[in-house]
Amino acid sequence: MELQKGIPLLFQQFKALLVKNALLSWRHKWATFLQVFSSLVFIFLMFCIQRAIEAQFTETTYYENVLDPKPLASPPIPPCEDKFFIKVPCYDFLYSGNSSSIVNRIVARIMANNPGRPIPRAKVQFITTDFQTCFPISIF
Repeated sequence: MELQKGIPLLFQQFKALLVKNALLSWRHKWATFLQVFSSLVFIFLMFCIQRAIEAQFTETTYYENVLDPKPLASPPIPPCEDKFFIKVPCYDFLYSGNSSSIVNRIVARIMANNPGRPIPRAKVQFITTDFQTCFPISIF
Protein backbone atom coordinates (compact mmCIF):
# COMPACT_ATOMS: atom_id res chain seq x y z
CA MET A 1 0.00 0.00 0.00
CA GLU A 2 1.46 3.28 -1.07
CA LEU A 3 1.33 6.21 1.37
CA GLN A 4 -0.40 9.18 -0.21
CA LYS A 5 -0.19 12.92 0.52
CA GLY A 6 -2.76 15.62 1.27
CA ILE A 7 -6.49 14.94 1.03
CA PRO A 8 -6.03 11.42 -0.45
CA LEU A 9 -4.01 10.56 2.69
CA LEU A 10 -6.96 11.65 4.81
CA PHE A 11 -9.31 9.36 2.88
CA GLN A 12 -6.79 6.50 3.05
CA GLN A 13 -6.50 6.81 6.84
CA PHE A 14 -10.28 7.10 7.20
CA LYS A 15 -10.76 3.91 5.16
CA ALA A 16 -8.11 2.04 7.19
CA LEU A 17 -9.67 3.06 10.52
CA LEU A 18 -13.16 2.19 9.26
CA VAL A 19 -12.01 -1.31 8.23
CA LYS A 20 -10.22 -1.76 11.57
CA ASN A 21 -13.35 -0.68 13.49
CA ALA A 22 -15.51 -3.06 11.42
CA LEU A 23 -13.15 -5.97 12.21
CA LEU A 24 -13.20 -5.18 15.94
CA SER A 25 -16.98 -4.90 15.89
CA TRP A 26 -17.22 -8.24 14.10
CA ARG A 27 -15.01 -9.92 16.70
CA HIS A 28 -16.94 -8.47 19.68
CA LYS A 29 -20.52 -8.75 18.47
CA TRP A 30 -22.09 -8.74 21.95
CA ALA A 31 -20.34 -5.50 23.00
CA THR A 32 -21.24 -3.85 19.69
CA PHE A 33 -24.86 -4.90 20.09
CA LEU A 34 -24.96 -3.44 23.62
CA GLN A 35 -23.40 -0.16 22.51
CA VAL A 36 -25.81 0.27 19.61
CA PHE A 37 -29.04 -0.74 21.34
CA SER A 38 -28.46 0.47 24.92
CA SER A 39 -29.43 4.03 24.04
CA LEU A 40 -32.61 2.79 22.36
CA VAL A 41 -33.49 0.72 25.42
CA PHE A 42 -33.06 3.73 27.73
CA ILE A 43 -35.13 5.97 25.44
CA PHE A 44 -37.88 3.34 25.50
CA LEU A 45 -37.59 3.14 29.29
CA MET A 46 -38.00 6.93 29.62
CA PHE A 47 -41.01 6.78 27.28
CA CYS A 48 -42.62 4.08 29.47
CA ILE A 49 -41.98 6.10 32.64
CA GLN A 50 -43.53 9.20 31.07
CA ARG A 51 -46.62 7.21 30.04
CA ALA A 52 -46.93 5.80 33.56
CA ILE A 53 -46.77 9.28 35.08
CA GLU A 54 -49.38 10.58 32.64
CA ALA A 55 -51.64 7.61 33.44
CA GLN A 56 -51.26 8.32 37.15
CA PHE A 57 -52.44 11.92 36.73
CA THR A 58 -55.34 11.29 34.33
CA GLU A 59 -57.87 12.54 36.87
CA THR A 60 -56.13 15.89 37.28
CA THR A 61 -55.93 18.74 34.81
CA TYR A 62 -52.13 18.73 34.92
CA TYR A 63 -51.76 17.76 31.26
CA GLU A 64 -54.88 19.49 29.93
CA ASN A 65 -55.73 23.02 28.91
CA VAL A 66 -58.53 24.23 31.16
CA LEU A 67 -60.42 26.87 29.21
CA ASP A 68 -63.13 27.56 31.82
CA PRO A 69 -61.67 26.92 35.29
CA LYS A 70 -63.81 26.81 38.40
CA PRO A 71 -63.25 29.85 40.64
CA LEU A 72 -61.55 29.22 43.95
CA ALA A 73 -63.09 30.80 47.03
CA SER A 74 -60.61 32.19 49.50
CA PRO A 75 -61.46 31.18 53.07
CA PRO A 76 -62.25 33.92 55.57
CA ILE A 77 -59.79 35.07 58.20
CA PRO A 78 -61.11 33.42 61.39
CA PRO A 79 -61.50 35.38 64.61
CA CYS A 80 -58.65 34.92 67.04
CA GLU A 81 -61.03 33.68 69.74
CA ASP A 82 -61.66 30.50 67.68
CA LYS A 83 -58.03 29.37 67.97
CA PHE A 84 -56.71 26.95 70.58
CA PHE A 85 -53.98 28.97 72.27
CA ILE A 86 -55.03 32.57 72.89
CA LYS A 87 -52.78 35.20 74.43
CA VAL A 88 -54.26 38.55 75.38
CA PRO A 89 -54.40 40.76 73.40
CA CYS A 90 -55.32 38.64 70.41
CA TYR A 91 -55.42 40.00 66.88
CA ASP A 92 -57.17 38.56 63.84
CA PHE A 93 -54.84 40.18 61.34
CA LEU A 94 -51.21 41.33 61.67
CA TYR A 95 -49.33 43.10 58.91
CA SER A 96 -46.06 44.88 58.39
CA GLY A 97 -45.01 47.41 55.82
CA ASN A 98 -43.65 50.86 55.37
CA SER A 99 -46.99 52.44 56.44
CA SER A 100 -47.68 53.67 52.94
CA SER A 101 -51.12 54.65 51.77
CA ILE A 102 -51.22 51.72 49.32
CA VAL A 103 -50.61 49.17 52.09
CA ASN A 104 -53.20 50.85 54.30
CA ARG A 105 -55.80 50.74 51.50
CA ILE A 106 -55.13 47.05 50.88
CA VAL A 107 -55.50 46.28 54.59
CA ALA A 108 -58.72 48.31 54.80
CA ARG A 109 -60.17 46.36 51.87
CA ILE A 110 -59.15 43.05 53.45
CA MET A 111 -60.86 44.11 56.67
CA ALA A 112 -64.05 45.18 54.89
CA ASN A 113 -64.27 42.27 52.44
CA ASN A 114 -63.49 39.38 54.78
CA PRO A 115 -66.02 36.64 53.89
CA GLY A 116 -68.48 35.98 56.68
CA ARG A 117 -67.72 39.03 58.82
CA PRO A 118 -65.76 42.28 58.58
CA ILE A 119 -62.66 42.44 60.77
CA PRO A 120 -62.94 45.18 63.43
CA ARG A 121 -60.14 47.77 63.60
CA ALA A 122 -59.34 46.73 67.19
CA LYS A 123 -58.41 43.25 65.96
CA VAL A 124 -55.85 44.49 63.38
CA GLN A 125 -52.28 45.32 64.37
CA PHE A 126 -49.48 46.98 62.40
CA ILE A 127 -45.99 45.61 63.14
CA THR A 128 -42.98 47.87 62.69
CA THR A 129 -39.88 46.27 61.27
CA ASP A 130 -36.93 48.34 62.39
CA PHE A 131 -33.52 46.79 61.75
CA GLN A 132 -32.14 47.96 65.12
CA THR A 133 -35.16 46.48 66.90
CA CYS A 134 -34.62 43.09 65.30
CA PHE A 135 -30.80 43.11 65.55
CA PRO A 136 -29.62 45.28 68.47
CA ILE A 137 -25.97 44.21 68.07
CA SER A 138 -24.24 45.86 65.16
CA ILE A 139 -22.89 43.26 62.73
CA PHE A 140 -21.34 45.73 60.29
